[in-house]
Amino acid sequence: MVGGARLRALLFPQHGALLARPYAIVAAIGIALGALASQSWPVTRLEWALYDVSARRAAATEPPAPGIVVIAIDEPSFAEIGIPWPWPRSLHARLVDRLVNGGAKTVAFDILFDVPARDGADDQIFADAIRRAGNVILATDQAVVEDRGYGLTQWTEPIPMLADAAAAQGVVRIPYDVDNVLRRAWLMLEGRPSLALAIASRDSAFLGPGSQGFRRRAASSGPPDRLEVPELFRFDGEPRHGVLTVSYYQALDPAALPSDIFKGKHVLVGRSLAATTIDEVADHFTTPVASRMAGVEVHATILDALLRGRFIADPFRRRLSVLLLAILGSALASAAMFRLGPAGAPLLIVSAIGVLVISGAVALERGVRLPVAAPSVAIVAAYATTAVYRFTLLSRERRMIKRAFQHYVAPAIVDQMLAEPSRLKLGGSDYEVTVLFSDLEGFTTIAEQLGPAALTAHLGEYFKQMLDELLSQRGTLDKLIGDSIMMYFGCPVPDDSHARQACRGALGMQRQMVELNARWAANGLPSLRTRIGINSGHVVAGNMGTDTIFNYTIFGDAVNLASRLEGSNKEYGTLTILGEETWKRVHDAFEARELDWVRVKGKTQPVAIYELAAEAGQLPAKRREVFLRFGEGLAFYREGRWSLAATAFGQALALDPHDGPSHVFLARTAEYLRRPPDAWDGVHVMITK
Repeated sequence: MVGGARLRALLFPQHGALLARPYAIVAAIGIALGALASQSWPVTRLEWALYDVSARRAAATEPPAPGIVVIAIDEPSFAEIGIPWPWPRSLHARLVDRLVNGGAKTVAFDILFDVPARDGADDQIFADAIRRAGNVILATDQAVVEDRGYGLTQWTEPIPMLADAAAAQGVVRIPYDVDNVLRRAWLMLEGRPSLALAIASRDSAFLGPGSQGFRRRAASSGPPDRLEVPELFRFDGEPRHGVLTVSYYQALDPAALPSDIFKGKHVLVGRSLAATTIDEVADHFTTPVASRMAGVEVHATILDALLRGRFIADPFRRRLSVLLLAILGSALASAAMFRLGPAGAPLLIVSAIGVLVISGAVALERGVRLPVAAPSVAIVAAYATTAVYRFTLLSRERRMIKRAFQHYVAPAIVDQMLAEPSRLKLGGSDYEVTVLFSDLEGFTTIAEQLGPAALTAHLGEYFKQMLDELLSQRGTLDKLIGDSIMMYFGCPVPDDSHARQACRGALGMQRQMVELNARWAANGLPSLRTRIGINSGHVVAGNMGTDTIFNYTIFGDAVNLASRLEGSNKEYGTLTILGEETWKRVHDAFEARELDWVRVKGKTQPVAIYELAAEAGQLPAKRREVFLRFGEGLAFYREGRWSLAATAFGQALALDPHDGPSHVFLARTAEYLRRPPDAWDGVHVMITK
């Protein structure tokens, strides 16, 4: 058992006198509460309210969007036209002819023509007008129905007659933020362009070399699928929320408006009603600049953002990024309280919040949104928590930590107890971890050849090298069983990089084995091989036992599968096998080859397994070629093309005669050539553990 003073010196070699105090616990609590407060609904609403204030201030100084006209289906138009909704489509045909004669660049309808007119001739008149115009864009919409058991996506399309006549179609669905305010826009949705993008795509200035807006969007969007991520856009100023707007009835009357009002303009037609008394779907939205903004005006604003590059970068779109910023701020507040004390800490806290507010305003002017409320609230919450804790709970936490030292000796576990003493109790919690099992190949035979002293020295040197390597990757030792090691990563201190840590540890173990074998051979000792199985998943971790004697351990299916994978190395002639869940997390950082689909003993669902070979970019060229040939053979093998598979595996063995998996699969294909399986799904059933 390691004493408290010795353990503190081990945990805090540089700042032991300060950090070994219960202040670490207070800081953890303060940071947690600050982070929790930053993610609360009131703070989220405050964050967006501050953003809306800045957006309204910026919109108030903006001129109307150039080159865009909205034709509003409004109350005056209903009064003048005198026809209930839906209006005859021949009326829309008259409008299209009028706009074409007026020189409109494009005509877009924010109206769904998804149901045929009562009079089929009415649809034909409208379709003929659309076809003559050659620049009419019709609306399509997506409805998403979600229930506890399923999700259903439905598309609403124009009737075929109108769709065939239109120049293009654009999606009118617009996403909301969490507070039901519209601030963002999709440019693409499931591969379909938005209404604004469909219009802009027909503008030569937008597509041409002089298109600043297009170049700016292309540079910031990256891959095409980024266009389907809702992005913030700027709103324009008055009149009618920044877009020149005329009534529908005025647009029909050549004498009611200037003759060139539509010339060279993008014209959008849609509802803009003050209430739902005329049309049950008023099509209005809450935006930063208006509590009721017509949908057609929103689309016009998005079009203007596209044409003039008026989008706002949002690097903190994801809640996790805001959470990390809040954690950073709350950590600053906690550190300030403990370092500067009650006198100096408030000045630093106020200064930090001031910097956040100024930075947020300046960044927004330059087209970038930075969170202000979330980190500010986190800072205040963490500061308040640590201040209260400092004066009221200091002695109680000191006693709790002293009691914790007598139960744990593993540094990682003690570290967590310092940060959260409430965990020192029986029971478990759910963690996502990566589990590593290793075992020495043929060690039982070697043990029979060595005396007790030599065996102890041999095994002790092996354990030291292996454990040093794994602990350097922040692994936690669960147990040693004979010559086997069980380690896990990502627990008790959660760490998102647990899968990479385990893989780096496994590669390090194999490097250490090369050095150990060379040293042992020089001393006349037998060489050894260590087989490793790695798997990631959810486990239950905690103190198991009684209230006086307990052990911190983990258990779950992920643990069992890691153990099975370690044993699978014997069948494939490999050294390190990864489970599918681990490979998903590390595929961009390591080199591996897919080995097989297997159904392990006791399980019904097959899993993919992989042989870990090297860190990314470090696989030798010859070995990479072996992997390529093996991969070709595996593809043929799964298709049941046994002759082609055998040829590919033979090519792999020609490059490396000692490649274990190629030997295994060549033997399998030979067997299947003699006796083809009755039902083939590409899955290998393992009958041993």
